[in-house]
Amino acid sequence: MHGMALSDHTSTIFTTTSQELSQGESSPGFWRAQVVGWIFLAVVGFFIRLAVFGNASAAFWLTLALEPLAFVLTSAAAVWHGRNASKTRSAVTTLACAVLLCVAAAALLASIGYAIHHLFPVGAMRVIPGNQYRLGFIYYMGILSIWTLIYFGVAAELAARTERISKMKAETHALRLELESLQLQIEPHFLFNALNTIVAEIGERPAIAEEMTRRLAAYLRYSLNRRGQGLCRLDEEIEAAEAYIRIQSLRFDRQLEYRCHLDPASLERRLPHMTLQGLVENAIKHGMQSSSEHFLINIRTRLRGDELMVEVDNPGHLHAPYDLAQGGGGLANLCRRLALRYPDRYEFSLNQRDDRIVAEVKLQGEPIQL
Repeated sequence: MHGMALSDHTSTIFTTTSQELSQGESSPGFWRAQVVGWIFLAVVGFFIRLAVFGNASAAFWLTLALEPLAFVLTSAAAVWHGRNASKTRSAVTTLACAVLLCVAAAALLASIGYAIHHLFPVGAMRVIPGNQYRLGFIYYMGILSIWTLIYFGVAAELAARTERISKMKAETHALRLELESLQLQIEPHFLFNALNTIVAEIGERPAIAEEMTRRLAAYLRYSLNRRGQGLCRLDEEIEAAEAYIRIQSLRFDRQLEYRCHLDPASLERRLPHMTLQGLVENAIKHGMQSSSEHFLINIRTRLRGDELMVEVDNPGHLHAPYDLAQGGGGLANLCRRLALRYPDRYEFSLNQRDDRIVAEVKLQGEPIQL
C-alpha cells in the first residue's frame, strides 16, 4: 500500500527501506506487527459493529469476512511495494498510487460488507437503510489511511537509522585509514634517523655501530610483532620506550639515563601503539640541546580514576610556549592519533618546569576501537 510522500527525497527513503519492511524473509518484525495489528483491529471492529448494528451475529460475520481480507490486501500491497522499490518514482506518483489504492481497497471492503449486510433479514440491524455502504467505506478508508501512514512512518525512521549507520561506518573507515597512515609515518621516520646514526658511527666507532644495529633489530622486531594492533598495553609501551632509549644512548658521549616511576594500576591500560615512543623521542631531541652532562629522562605514569596520565621530562629549555598547530612533526602526529582514539577525551601539554621540559598526556577512559 503506497503512502503519501512530500518530496523526492522522502520518496527515495520510503523506496529504500520499505523493501526491508515488506519482505517477510528479511523483516519478520513487519509480519509480527501486521498480524498483531489486524487482530487488534478485528477485535475493535467487532465491538464497533456490535454497537452500531446491535446484532452480534452480523458483527461476527462481517469481522470474520472483512478483517482477514484487509490483512491480505495490505500485506500484498506491502510485498508489491517492496519488490518494486528499486523503481524510481516521483512524489506525485507515490501520492497518486497511495490515494488510488486506499480508495479501491476501501470500496472493495465496503462493497463486500454491504453484500453481507443484505444477507440478514430486514430489521435485524439498527441501521438506516442506504447508509451501510457509506459507513463501511468511511471506516475502511480511515483504517487504511492510518495503516499507510504508520507503514511509511516506520519506513522513514528505519531509513534514517540505516543512513546514520552507513554514515558512521563510512566515517569509521575513513578514520581507520587516517590512523593507519599516521602510524605508517612514525616508523620510517625513526628508522631513517637510526640508520643515519649508525652510518655516522661506522667509520669512527664500528663497535658502537654494531651494537646499535643489534638494538635496532630488537626494537623493530617488537614493532613488527605489534603492527596492525593499533592499541598496546602500557607496560609494552614502557618496554619499547626503554629499547628506544638504549639505542639512542649509544649516540651520545654524555651519559644518557632514564628512570621510570610507574603506577602499577596503570600498566594494564591500553593506549595507541608508540605513544610513549613519541614522547621519549621528543625528550631526547630537546635533551640533546641542553648543556647538561648528565642527560636524565624521567617517565612517570599514574592512574587517577579512569584518567591515565603519562609524563616524560628531560633537561632543556623551551624557547617559546609549544604550539601544536605550528609544531608539526612527531608530536603533531601523536596528538592526531590521540584525537582519533580519544575524541574530546585527551589533553597534551609541553611546558617548562625549572630547568626541565615536561611533556604530559592525559587520557580519559578507554580508547575507541577503529
